[in-house]
Amino acid sequence: MKKILCCALVFVAVAGCDRLKNNSNPPPMSGPTTATKKTEMRGLKRKLKIDTAIVWVDIADKDQTRAQGLMYRREMPDDEGMLFVFPQPDKQSFWMKNTYLPLDIAFVDEQLRITDIHQMKPMGDSNEPDDKLPRYESSKPVPYAIELNQGWFKKKGIAVGAKISFE
Repeated sequence: MKKILCCALVFVAVAGCDRLKNNSNPPPMSGPTTATKKTEMRGLKRKLKIDTAIVWVDIADKDQTRAQGLMYRREMPDDEGMLFVFPQPDKQSFWMKNTYLPLDIAFVDEQLRITDIHQMKPMGDSNEPDDKLPRYESSKPVPYAIELNQGWFKKKGIAVGAKISFE
């Protein structure tokens, strides 16, 4: 009986560790998914489909990664960016303090549709007080935002209303 109990405890511990390890993936976006669909990744980046175009994004789903965003980066490949995942839909506001790259930001609603696209001006080492920095805001509560190199959406012909999904 002790052997059975010991084996059961070991099984539960191993299964629990594996479950914790598997939960380290970025949170899935809402919407239909299939258990057989394999998530594609490039290093730690996730493949994201915006309309018919593909980009690879870092996931910013924690307070610290959302606050850091793309600050201090001096370059970024054309097909890469960052997906910001918020705990719940809210009116979102971004600034470009300590950001050297000109960026586009698209805000995305719960139906995974783009609600707004803004072109954001890099502020780099600006000495402007925080309350004087330009803000780029969503027009309604959204749970997601995507930052890509400036001009990406226009170049791909992607506009408000376009659908996004994980590949």
